[in-house]
Amino acid sequence: MATERGFGDLQPSIWKYEYIQSLRSEYKEESYIKKREVLKEEVRMMLCEVENHVHQLELIDILQRLGVAYHFKDEIKSILDNIYNMEIFNTKKILYATALQFRLLRQHGYDISAGQWQVLGTI
Repeated sequence: MATERGFGDLQPSIWKYEYIQSLRSEYKEESYIKKREVLKEEVRMMLCEVENHVHQLELIDILQRLGVAYHFKDEIKSILDNIYNMEIFNTKKILYATALQFRLLRQHGYDISAGQWQVLGTI
């Protein structure tokens, strides 16, 4: 039997809607927008320059954990397509790299079954 959860005794906000809408953020100014674009380009270059597949996967994982991976959808897709098509998951490597690769490919919708990952047999 499911129980419905109520909102409890939440007090109404002391802030008026008009006041909240009037707040400005300095991070929307032109200087911050330019800096953001420069940093995004630097990360794009990092994604393209990294040649080691494990380091690429780690960088993708970090970007996802930071919540900024959506800025680099095309680059991430390209890297994961490359890794998926190379089928490097059947080669000998450390368990960490295999697990990271498996998780990221699955998270991004690649059709990978657990049977394709004969981790214990290849180490």
